[in-house]
Amino acid sequence: MSPAIIELLVLAGIAIFLIMRLRNVLGTREGFEKPAVQEAPKAERPSFKVIEGGEDADILDNAEKGSATAEALALMKQRDSNFTVNDFLAGSKYAYEMILMAFENGNIDDVRDFISEEIEDVFDQVIEDRKSKGLVIEAEYLGTRET
Repeated sequence: MSPAIIELLVLAGIAIFLIMRLRNVLGTREGFEKPAVQEAPKAERPSFKVIEGGEDADILDNAEKGSATAEALALMKQRDSNFTVNDFLAGSKYAYEMILMAFENGNIDDVRDFISEEIEDVFDQVIEDRKSKGLVIEAEYLGTRET
């Protein structure tokens, strides 16, 4: 046999030996492992359920006590236990932006589900009036100011 084949057989034997040893050792516990990391318990979402006669901070942060707005928000929270005022306001701001920009761009097809028929008719009339006069609107929504 040539020395190259003998060298190749010796290296193959060493490789097989190492693979067999690693196969026996890997996956076993020897006592030097790091302790398992426990995940922190997930913080529960605060409950904003309305207690009869009690004040609801979620509502009072956004509306004056005893106002029609506060009463309407309290009624919404009573009917839907998952309702939160801040999520509602964020969605309202997004819907306002969407409707406003659709009107300014002259294409209200995407927002017809969000507006009443009266508003839809008025929007259509104004958009047609703009087109007939050759007016072009360039608008950019910068945000809603907190009051």
